[in-house]
Amino acid sequence: MRWIDASSLVAVGIVAFGARESLPSADAVLAELKAGNAHHVAKKYERPHQTAARQQALASSQSPHCAILTCADSRVPPETIFDKGLGDIFDVRVAGNVAGDDEVASLEYAAEHLHVPLVVVMGHTHCGAVSAALEGGTLSGKLPDLIAALRPAVEQSAHEPGDRLDNAVRDNVVHVVEQLRAAKPVLSELVATGKLRIVGAVYSLETGKVEWLSPGGAKGATPYQAYPNFR
Repeated sequence: MRWIDASSLVAVGIVAFGARESLPSADAVLAELKAGNAHHVAKKYERPHQTAARQQALASSQSPHCAILTCADSRVPPETIFDKGLGDIFDVRVAGNVAGDDEVASLEYAAEHLHVPLVVVMGHTHCGAVSAALEGGTLSGKLPDLIAALRPAVEQSAHEPGDRLDNAVRDNVVHVVEQLRAAKPVLSELVATGKLRIVGAVYSLETGKVEWLSPGGAKGATPYQAYPNFR
């Protein structure tokens, strides 16, 4: 599948690019991400869209096919994990892949103005932010605000069998997916009208593999099994 650069549209001082018709479906984008992740797992990269010509072409417009909200951890670079290049992914990165006002606004821009058909919320194993939230204790600066955003996952994981950190990472992803799907007025409306799909995943630092999650946090589900309402 070819990732197309659409022409630009300038409005209200913000540059928005691409018509929805020029973008692939959420199904196709998911398939591309899964194929790219298989390249990463096998360490057989295609490394598309990393040429000087691609860089020049993107100077005046962008038309990413998806947005990914993931952790700021240096070990979790989306373009490497999914074997993509310049202009392919609209990245929103923050410790713990939480969704505060700034993150939601960024995803609203990607969905409403860049017309991405897919948003992925991706946590990862051994997440330091989630681990800190589980440990508790006194934190300085703005860290308590971040930990507060992770509290729902911490509380839910306390009642689940298995490894608590792994459970909390998955629970946090599911919580953020649900938060974004309900975010009014922009994201919730796009989801309700079938213009946007929001899915969750967890990246394994050990294997390099991305596991797609069901709303209950079980790994291994296909995106359709996880989010049947998006069919």
